[in-house]
Amino acid sequence: MLSVIEPAALWLFALAIPLLWFMWLGRADLRRRLGRVRMLALVVVRLALLAALVLALAGLQVGRPVQATATVFLIDASDSVAPAQRAAALAYIEQALATADPDDRMAVIVFGARAAVERVAEPPRPLTRLDSLVIASRTNIEDAIQLGLAILPGTMHQRLVLLSDGGENEGDALVAARLAAARGVPIEVVPLLAERGPDALITALIAPTTASVEQTIPLTVQIDSEVTGPATVQLIVDGQLAAEEPVELATGLNQITLNSPAGAPGFRQFEARLIAPFDAQPANNRAVAFTFVSGPPRVLLITVDPERAAALAAAWRATGIDVTVQAPIQISANPLDLRAFDAVALVDTPAEAVSTALQRALTAYVRDLGGGLLVVGGTQSFGAGGWRRSLLEPILPVALDPPLREERPDLALVLVIDRSGSMSELVDGRRTQLDLAREAVYQASRGLSRRDQIAIIAFDSFADTLLPLQPLPDLFTIEDALSRLVAGGGTNIRSGVVLAAETIAQANARIRHMILLTDGISETDYADLVADLRAQGVTVSTVAIGLDTDPALEQAAQIGGGRYYLVQRAGALPQIFLEETVRIANRDLIEEPFVPALALPSPWLRDLGPLPPLRGRNAADHRSLARALLVADDGAPLLATAQVGLGRVLAWTSDLSGRWAAAWLTWPEFPRFAANLVAETLPLSGGERLSLVASVIANRAEIDLIALDERGLPLELGEIRSRVSGLAINFELVFTQVAPGRYRAITTIDQAGAYLVQVSALDRAGQPLGSATAGFAVSYSPEYGRFAANPGLLADIAALTGGRVDPPPTALFTPTTRAVYDVWPVTIPLLWLALILLPLDIALRRLFVPLPEFTAVPVKRPARRVAAPDLPAPPASPPPPKPAATLSDEERIAALLAAKRRRQRKEQ
Repeated sequence: MLSVIEPAALWLFALAIPLLWFMWLGRADLRRRLGRVRMLALVVVRLALLAALVLALAGLQVGRPVQATATVFLIDASDSVAPAQRAAALAYIEQALATADPDDRMAVIVFGARAAVERVAEPPRPLTRLDSLVIASRTNIEDAIQLGLAILPGTMHQRLVLLSDGGENEGDALVAARLAAARGVPIEVVPLLAERGPDALITALIAPTTASVEQTIPLTVQIDSEVTGPATVQLIVDGQLAAEEPVELATGLNQITLNSPAGAPGFRQFEARLIAPFDAQPANNRAVAFTFVSGPPRVLLITVDPERAAALAAAWRATGIDVTVQAPIQISANPLDLRAFDAVALVDTPAEAVSTALQRALTAYVRDLGGGLLVVGGTQSFGAGGWRRSLLEPILPVALDPPLREERPDLALVLVIDRSGSMSELVDGRRTQLDLAREAVYQASRGLSRRDQIAIIAFDSFADTLLPLQPLPDLFTIEDALSRLVAGGGTNIRSGVVLAAETIAQANARIRHMILLTDGISETDYADLVADLRAQGVTVSTVAIGLDTDPALEQAAQIGGGRYYLVQRAGALPQIFLEETVRIANRDLIEEPFVPALALPSPWLRDLGPLPPLRGRNAADHRSLARALLVADDGAPLLATAQVGLGRVLAWTSDLSGRWAAAWLTWPEFPRFAANLVAETLPLSGGERLSLVASVIANRAEIDLIALDERGLPLELGEIRSRVSGLAINFELVFTQVAPGRYRAITTIDQAGAYLVQVSALDRAGQPLGSATAGFAVSYSPEYGRFAANPGLLADIAALTGGRVDPPPTALFTPTTRAVYDVWPVTIPLLWLALILLPLDIALRRLFVPLPEFTAVPVKRPARRVAAPDLPAPPASPPPPKPAATLSDEERIAALLAAKRRRQRKEQ
């Protein structure tokens, strides 16, 4: 069979007409110059050259019929197909493989919610088991057909064999079947239908959408049973078994009523489970629902010293707020556990006391779950608490590096650390004194700003520079320097002080300070070096670990104008280093009286009247995306708020204890002020402007966000932030505008449970409009429903594609009715032929090779000898003339031209 790829190129054969026409017009000259034979040969060669080029451009192909067949088996591995039916499918395939030829190809695809390739197209070989893992809670025949079409070899008879019960509950198999029909690929279907046992299933769990704290929530469980028998209904509330009730099921629909106390405010999840001994399908024996329980706000107050937060907690309780006071070590680092609270308050707590995991959880609680966070200042909060470069710092509404002022100078800090052998002593069973020294250096660096300088010196018998004096580097550089801090050797404090003095002499900072840490007695005296440093304007503080330390350390601190710390509990060492750094820098704590001033006309602040004075605060600066509600006398933020993801963060940079805010604690409006702090952290309610509507069909959730302005007209939104949380999964939604003021997000959820949707929105100007919350429930998959199988769909697929229902396995590798050819393109050979014909064309026109003429030579036979009389010899005859040489046409023409020129010269 011959075929072409570009039939339009065949029109180029029309060029043969002008080619032959021009050669016909010049036939006389061609015949005179070339001769008749050459002229005819030239015509043949040129027509062959034209044919080769035209056929090459048209993409000529040569094909031969193919009898080999490629068959792809699509095996349903969903839960609605029983293991016995799946084993029968494998046996069916084995029978088909027994009739396959070596040239045939087979492939296997396993499918559930998605399709997976079990075996690519290859020569037939036995299939004894399936190794591909798919999500069995769904049946997606469309995905299986599309994947089967994709892996079919192209130059063979093609066939798909679908082995399934037809219980499609995801995708659209008929769409894929139409695609197969368009490609001429038949789909043979083999129904996998099994006998079902008696079934009882929960069709619905009905719960009210909202409830109050004091209310008892009524729940209705609807059960559809095929037989009569005893059963047990369990009620699970927020993952805990709350009730268990025995029931007697009747055939048909049964309704069971249960009650549950509303409990604490928040999102309450209910799950009903059915236990029936006669039930053949337990996967459909559960349903979920949810209820929003409203009540007073719940606040988790985190502090290392409950006395510092006692006044704030009492004010909150006086206004009806539910307060839980805990130390950081008592709090779960799971954001979902923090979701039980409407807001979290971090009161005068250092960063060292809050684990990295808890800081990460607080960030996720605000950004992803829409929680509120209140950070209250004090002597161990913000910059003074070592929160610089922490995980929580990026979401704070204030900057912890205040602007440079003359009264808050730069600092050059040199840390001199003892690394003698005694520093390897364990202090708490797992950490050594040297480990705590590393942590102390790390905490000291958190008390520095980017414009400060730091150096680290280590000493034993000798001293080394671990980190040269430089502007505050990143934490990786500091950690790399501390990794070289290894215990060993003696205690030569003088060597460390000498190297520190040489280092700090290079500093040009306004404040130069050295901290000396050791746990032993020095082998040499160093008081004179400390006195020299003090004379140069360098202050020296000393830290002694344990009771067996050098008594000269206290004297050295007095000489150096610094402080002496005797640390008997090694665990306090990191905090001491941080406090000493903050004290020396003298910029994170501003203990000067001032009266707060309104920065923004917030109604709840304006209604409080004149504000009492404060005696101090934490130094902080404004952030671009935050709003300052109150400011200090120098314009620095005192009360600032910011929207972070779905949640809000509020910062109060003074304390709420007797140290700075004594006048506030006796202020009559203080409880109201404290309650408004919580209200400011709660998500801004969308009211009637934003509303969410969630609907679920199977595992497909559709969430609509409706935005209206004050007049009830559609409102255009700028940015939409969203979060879906439930069970162990959290993810974001992508909303698309589908109508004026209406936005829609669609997602697929394969895990049954109740889910909370939280959405916050900004208008076109970037101003927050508020937030909205909704919930939806996903019960068991339709895979476990009563009517999971659908043999009618299988018949439709076969009819649409020209396949058969339940064909014999021996017919699966027979060729289809469609003709299939294996084709080879001959474009390259045609181009080679054209390249060969081109020089032949030139040779016929230009190359003339004379052929030698052969003349007959008579053969003389020897004559018979006869005696003859003597006669006189005849006269000699002249030699015959030499034959004239044969000349070519060009030579004859050249000779004629030369003769013509000679005649013309003679005539002149």
